[in-house]
Amino acid sequence: MQEPKGNTKSQIFNTASRLFAASGVENVSMRDIASAVGIKVASIYNHYSSKEELVEGIYDFFLENYDSGRLVKEEYIPVLKNGTKEEVIQVTNNIFSEEIKEKMIYAMLVLFSRIHTDEKARDRYSRQIDDSMRFLKEFFESGIEVGRFSEFNVRGVSMVFLSTRLFIAQSITVHPDEFIDWTMAEQEILAELMNLLPFKY
Repeated sequence: MQEPKGNTKSQIFNTASRLFAASGVENVSMRDIASAVGIKVASIYNHYSSKEELVEGIYDFFLENYDSGRLVKEEYIPVLKNGTKEEVIQVTNNIFSEEIKEKMIYAMLVLFSRIHTDEKARDRYSRQIDDSMRFLKEFFESGIEVGRFSEFNVRGVSMVFLSTRLFIAQSITVHPDEFIDWTMAEQEILAELMNLLPFKY
């Protein structure tokens, strides 16, 4: 789903995301959200039938926008063939637009904080893992096919890349005040992970 349309619905969605991320879904009431937005509680129910629907909307926003900053194969093949090593490794990273970056981080905090207690959160999380793993394997296999990499254990290296990024992302749920440094941390980690890839040139 794209960012909710309509000013009031967007305000409800964005405010709820921030409050849920900061205090936990269980500790935030619809009244808290309405108060923060500056509307009556009844107004929320014009857009969301329940808190659960609002929470699921946040999950879906994260999952459906997760790939928005990722290149498709037709776009990354030229990078594999002609890009610098830094440009090649950057393809494995999701660069969210400034328009949705903060919303994605809040949505991620909500989703990741509930994967052990909410089956719907776990389902979205599992789908995101599967999608990311498929992308990494396809990317690395394409790199071998076009001659940029020597043969290597694609599945093993893909798992290292993915698990490292997941550790960074999940660490934000422990220290959400540090999420501003998330992108910088990923850049530093990617620079180290680049040493795992057997570049031919």
